[in-house]
Amino acid sequence: MLSKLKKMLSMLKGKLKKILSMLKSKLKKIPKPVLICCGAVMAALLIGFGVYQIWHMFSPTVIKGIDISHFQGDISWRAVAESGDVKFVYMKATEGKAYVDPNFTKNWKGAATNGITSGAYHYYSLSSTGAEQASNFIATVPKQKGKLPPAIDIETSVTSQADFKAELATFVQMVTNHYGQKPVFYVPDKVYNIIYDDYIGFDFWIIEFDIKPTVKGWRFWQYSNKGTVASIEGKVDLDKYQGSLWNFNGMLSK
Repeated sequence: MLSKLKKMLSMLKGKLKKILSMLKSKLKKIPKPVLICCGAVMAALLIGFGVYQIWHMFSPTVIKGIDISHFQGDISWRAVAESGDVKFVYMKATEGKAYVDPNFTKNWKGAATNGITSGAYHYYSLSSTGAEQASNFIATVPKQKGKLPPAIDIETSVTSQADFKAELATFVQMVTNHYGQKPVFYVPDKVYNIIYDDYIGFDFWIIEFDIKPTVKGWRFWQYSNKGTVASIEGKVDLDKYQGSLWNFNGMLSK
């Protein structure tokens, strides 16, 4: 086997030498000014392409995505990817101290297999401690590279702000320490107003149908709960990421 491989490499080497020799002889016949002109054109094209790539990476953009749970049923992630409409997905992983979304593992693997950037969210409950809920999330969601930050879905009515804030701080600390990423807060206005001052520098995911958010610190926006996506039954929550492609990639786990 080794001798055959060496023989093949030797033959390829010989062929490459012949091709280079032919190119050399052909290039000699082309006037020098023409060669210089062609080289300048190629250099300009390469520089232009490079400038475009840099501009595209750092300029503000909108990246579209969705958020889902088991309510969307079995999803063909291949069909979702082929539609080209979904660049990222947040999927429900856990709720409270013990609940795990029955489709989470399937969705997590399916999105990854088909090249869709994904993240997991936890539905926060006032019936369990922050530590119990963080433990449930950490036990369920794998720590992997290239994932969006964990998200905390807080839609419950807060009765005692002091207790709520203390338990939430525990959850945030545990999740941040485990994944090495600051979580994203998925919140309606009433919860945003309660917690924003405690989490300046964190990203917020605002629920605001039809009207673009105007609050500080928002990075994701759920702009509809009536979207349609290939292979997904029923209505789907539609989201947008605001920022540059560089910022988006910078959020992903290392």
